[in-house]
Amino acid sequence: MGEILLPRPPLFLYYLQSISFSMSSDLILAIDAGTTGCRAVAFSGDGERVASAYREFPGSYPRPNWVEQDATEWWKAICESTRGVMKELGNNTDIAAVAVTNQRETVVPVAEDGKPLRGALVWQDRRSTKECEFIESELGADRIYDVTGLVIDPYFTLPKLVWLQLNEPEVFSAASKFLLVHDYVVFKLTGRCVTEHSNASRTMLFDLKSREWSPEILARFEISEEKLPELLPPGTLVGEIAKEASEQTGLPEGTGIYTGGGDQQCAALGCGVVKSGRVSATTGTGTFCLAFSAVPLWDAPQRRLLCSAHALPGTYVVEASIFTTGAAYRWLRNNFAQDLLGAAETDPYDVLNEEAKTSAAGARGVTFIPHLAGAGAPHWNPSAVGVLHGLSVGHTRGDIVRAMMEGTSVEIKKNLEVMKAMKIPITELCITGGGARSKLWAQIQADMCGIPVLRSPTEDATALGAAILAAVGAKIHKNIETAVESMVKPGTKLEPDKDKFEIYQQVYERSIKLYNQITSKGEESP
Repeated sequence: MGEILLPRPPLFLYYLQSISFSMSSDLILAIDAGTTGCRAVAFSGDGERVASAYREFPGSYPRPNWVEQDATEWWKAICESTRGVMKELGNNTDIAAVAVTNQRETVVPVAEDGKPLRGALVWQDRRSTKECEFIESELGADRIYDVTGLVIDPYFTLPKLVWLQLNEPEVFSAASKFLLVHDYVVFKLTGRCVTEHSNASRTMLFDLKSREWSPEILARFEISEEKLPELLPPGTLVGEIAKEASEQTGLPEGTGIYTGGGDQQCAALGCGVVKSGRVSATTGTGTFCLAFSAVPLWDAPQRRLLCSAHALPGTYVVEASIFTTGAAYRWLRNNFAQDLLGAAETDPYDVLNEEAKTSAAGARGVTFIPHLAGAGAPHWNPSAVGVLHGLSVGHTRGDIVRAMMEGTSVEIKKNLEVMKAMKIPITELCITGGGARSKLWAQIQADMCGIPVLRSPTEDATALGAAILAAVGAKIHKNIETAVESMVKPGTKLEPDKDKFEIYQQVYERSIKLYNQITSKGEESP
C-alpha cells in the first residue's frame, strides 16, 4: 500500500535486478501488486532474492478525492514483471510455488468471466464519506469495531460497495463478484474466485471472531455472500497456473498458486513478526506499525488502533496506520529542494539526509506535524492538518528535514504507547520500506521510542512474507516459524541513545501540546 521514497521508473517501463544464485527447484515467486505498480520477486528457499522486476500501472482521478485503477492494467503489469523475472532466471527455471500480496481494501466489480465492469475503487478513494455516515447510522461505530476490528472510514471496502449500490446500482447488480486485488490476480492465474483472511479482514465485511463473512453486516447492507469470493486461510493451495495464464506471464503451466496476504501483514511476516515483542514499521507513502497477537485485541472504547487477521494463519495483528510519513518527506523534497531535483548524479534524499545531520536532536526548536492528508491512527481525524512551527531566520533546510524525521517518529511513538496501554509487549521495532534507507531517520526512531530498531536487510519484506507463505504451502519449509527462521535475515540493530531519549521526550510532549491546540476535533493525543 505504500511506495518507496526514491523516484520510480517512467510509466510503462520496468527494471530488473538480480544477484547470482544456485539454480534450484525451490525457487518461490512472490507477486506484489502495490498501489502504483507490480513487483515480481523470485526468492530461494532460504530467503535470498535472486531476481526482481517492476512495472508501473496508471491510476485515474475522475474527481477530487476519487482514485480509480483499471484492473486490466494490474494484469498487464504483472505479466510483464513475471516475464521479466523468468527471462532473467532463464525460461527453463522451475518455480516451486507462487503467492500474491497486494494493496488492501481496493475493490473491483467483475462479470462472471472476470471482466471488470468499471474502474477499481482504490483504498485512497475518499468518495464514500456520506456512505460512512449511513453505515454508522445503521449499525453504529461500536458494533462495526466489535465485529470487524475496524473503524468506519472510506479507507475500507464496505463504504465503497455501499457507494456503488447507491450511485451505480446497475454495476452493483451486474457484478458476479467483488474482488480485491489479490483475488483478481489469483482468478486470472487459476480461474478461481478466492480471497484469504488477512485481506478479507480489511473489508469491513469480515467477522474477526468467526473468520467468516459477517451475516449481520451483509444482511444490513443487502450484499449477497454469493458476490464475495470464497474465504481461505493464507498459504492455502488455490490451484495451478492455467495454460492461458502461463502463456501471458511466462510462468510454467501447472505451477502451484497459493493464497498470499495483505501487504502490511505480509511485510510483518517478512520482518519476523510471528510472536510478541517485535513490531514492524513499514514506511512508504505512510507508515504501518503492526504487532502480533494470538487473540483478537480491541482498543475499546477509544478505537485508536485496528485489529486484523495476520498472514500467519489463525493469529492477529494490532495495526496503526499513519498516513503521511514518506509522503511528508517527498513533499519536503519537492518544495524545499527543487535545486536538487533532476540532478542525475545525485539522489536528493541522500543530500537532504546529510543536511539533517547538521542539525541537532530537537531540530533546534522546529516542530513538524506530518498530517498533510488528515491523521490516521491514533487520532483518525480527517480534518487534521500539517504544521511547521518554531521557524526563525537562523534555521536551515537541515533543521526542517530533521524536524520532519522527528515529527513522523513522534507519530510512531504515539501508537506504540497505545499498544503498550493495550498490554502488548514491545521489545524492538523492525523497519522496512523506502524510509528504512536513512540510518539517521532510523536512529531517531530508536531514540524517540527508547527501544532498539532493526533495519530490515531487504526492502522487499512484503514480497518475502508472501514467499514465506508459498514456501510453507509447497512444503519447502515445515511451518511458518521455521520458514521465518530460515528466510528472514537479521537486520542492523540501532540501540537508543539515553541522552537523546530525554531530549525527544520533550519533543514528544511539545508535539502533543501543539496538536491539541490546533486540532479541529478538540481531542487530545494519547
